[in-house]
Amino acid sequence: MSLVVEERQHALAHVPEDLLAPSDLARCLSAVLWVMGWSGGADDLIAALPHAKPDIDLTDLRNTLAVLGYPTRMERLSKGRLDLRCLPALLLTKGRGAAVVYRDETGRVLRFDGATGEVEPCAPEELRGILILVSETKAGSSRQGWFSGIARRFRGDVRALLCISGLMAVLGLAVPVFTMAVFDTVVAGYSPETLPMLVAGVAAAILLEAAFRSVRQRALLRIAERLDRLVPSAVFTQLMSLPTALVERAGTASQVSRLRDFSAIREFLTGSFAVAVLDMPFTLLVMILMVVLGGWIALVPVGTALGFVLLFLVSRGSMRSAIEQAARANQTREALAVEALEAVRTLKLAGAEDRWIERYAAAAAAAATASARVSTMAGSVLTASQALVALSGLAAVVMGVLSVLSGAMSAGALIAGMMLIWRVLGPMQTFFVMLSRWEQTQASIRQVDGMMALETERPSPLEARMAPPAQGAIVFHRVTLRYLPQSEPVLAGAGFAIQHGQVVAVTGAEGAGKSSLLLLIAGLYRPQGGLVRIDGHDVRSFNPAVLRRSIGWVPQSPGLLYGTVAQNLRLARPSASDAELRRAAAEAGVLEAIEALPQGFDTRVGDNQSGRLPRSILQRIALASALLRDAPILLLDEPVAGLDDACARAFTDVIASRRGSCTILMATHRPSHIRLADRVLRLRDGQVEEVDQPTSPAGPRPTRAAVGVPLASAAFATIPAASSPRAGR
Repeated sequence: MSLVVEERQHALAHVPEDLLAPSDLARCLSAVLWVMGWSGGADDLIAALPHAKPDIDLTDLRNTLAVLGYPTRMERLSKGRLDLRCLPALLLTKGRGAAVVYRDETGRVLRFDGATGEVEPCAPEELRGILILVSETKAGSSRQGWFSGIARRFRGDVRALLCISGLMAVLGLAVPVFTMAVFDTVVAGYSPETLPMLVAGVAAAILLEAAFRSVRQRALLRIAERLDRLVPSAVFTQLMSLPTALVERAGTASQVSRLRDFSAIREFLTGSFAVAVLDMPFTLLVMILMVVLGGWIALVPVGTALGFVLLFLVSRGSMRSAIEQAARANQTREALAVEALEAVRTLKLAGAEDRWIERYAAAAAAAATASARVSTMAGSVLTASQALVALSGLAAVVMGVLSVLSGAMSAGALIAGMMLIWRVLGPMQTFFVMLSRWEQTQASIRQVDGMMALETERPSPLEARMAPPAQGAIVFHRVTLRYLPQSEPVLAGAGFAIQHGQVVAVTGAEGAGKSSLLLLIAGLYRPQGGLVRIDGHDVRSFNPAVLRRSIGWVPQSPGLLYGTVAQNLRLARPSASDAELRRAAAEAGVLEAIEALPQGFDTRVGDNQSGRLPRSILQRIALASALLRDAPILLLDEPVAGLDDACARAFTDVIASRRGSCTILMATHRPSHIRLADRVLRLRDGQVEEVDQPTSPAGPRPTRAAVGVPLASAAFATIPAASSPRAGR
């Protein structure tokens, strides 16, 4: 069994413990992936794990499996009830570590113990506990109605909640029945000996109802917690998977508002509205009892329900309009705030704080007015509903008194009927008040569904794609790129070829499209026309995540995420060892600077801490991160613009040492870096020109156009024909 265990733990063999600490859940995660035939590596696994959280819990494990294409569902397993067709599955048993239950090639049921790492045969009829079933995501499944699909996962919980609500409705009848019995039997019949028995019975019913109410509340809180952990993660994953141009075009405030939409949905579906919905089906039971007790008095809640329906229809249109206006006003206010925070330095240097404060104050006033209109309308609807409930209670009293005077109803039945009336009218009013917010919740659900239906750049986890590029030969063939459909092209029919190992400098005026050209190679932008090929394959044939792990990228303005310096470096290559981190930092000329930090590589940065580091150090940390990948392509986007000579020398040394071993493209204006290049490409008016190396102060001299068919044809002629596609699952 030891060889099997070693194979099963291979996926975690190269994962540093500060990224994923050994535990029963971590071992079970690796075992499940092995059993499911997952073909990814340690880097793919760590990319799916929560950032900066080495100790994973059960929710983290399920979310990680979902990201990797293996959604899970949980059910309770009774002894002797295991369906072998559901395997493999995780088994949680009280008092023992997590385990994986699966079948081998012969059909034998095996149990992998996550606590000890041992594998042993087991009797399926003896297993019991919580079973987490694992399945594969179906490729090409539609995301239309995504939130309704999420809601369907809770069908079992809804059935249980309805059963609990039914029991509560039955137990809730105990107090009215007790009251009627006391007045009609104990008082009218002078039978005090029956009172203790009645009191004991109603007390037991009250205690049971309180217990069921507590259970229901905890169940709703658990559903809310699951939604909180499941939906925002999926929505954020979708946002991060959208094409870069689409995310940038929408803006930060718009994307944040999409995440906020979920909060409104979750509060609506798990708060007072959920309680009212669960109670409403059982109001019919109460009304039947009212017919038995008081006859026509049961018509009062029916009339009240019709009144609520009429009030809803009258207020629906104006409420919807007010909510939409308030949403737009609030979004405008938030957009101004986010824009100001992102450009606070620019505003201060321009002395424009007062003007921006005035703009924000005007937007805040408009948002406050719109929100006040919604609140006023909601208050009016609430007042009308309260008046309707009060009139219904008055009508019930009048009808009850008339029934008592006519002898059709006893005094005890009247009191019991009034108690039942209020028990019906309370949930009915709550349901109506919450229903008035249904338009807002529907709008939020449509927003979430619409975003989840957008096509992402990330393929299905089970979809076969090309293996990552190994050489780094790059070809642009008639490439056209526009930021917006109506804007002028940044690139118009551009074509050129770069051989493996070449160093190419990309120059041009500000805004000419140098960074966009690099982003096309990385697959972050998609051209509207033409092809970008790497090693003879269209970049769209690669899994974007796999492609970008084959590219080292140094941005013009790097930043560090929350975590340690080591964790930030390992974002580029999660399985890198400490020695490899030091080697990459030394090559980038930043090892001494990192070791001089308070805790060295373990110094925590991000959360506004990285802003205290000099930009030259941040730039070289970004270079070390790119070098850590040892990728066949290295892209440098104005890496040393405005920095000191020491930082420039670090990049110069890297370019010299990596020449010939990887393809290097650098967008730069620095003459010392341009002189290092084998070739120089200049972008001008959407065209790409190849120029001679600068040999005089006059600057580069154009030699030949590298646009359109001629150079593109030459480019394809210089690259060997691609071999058959290598698909990796």
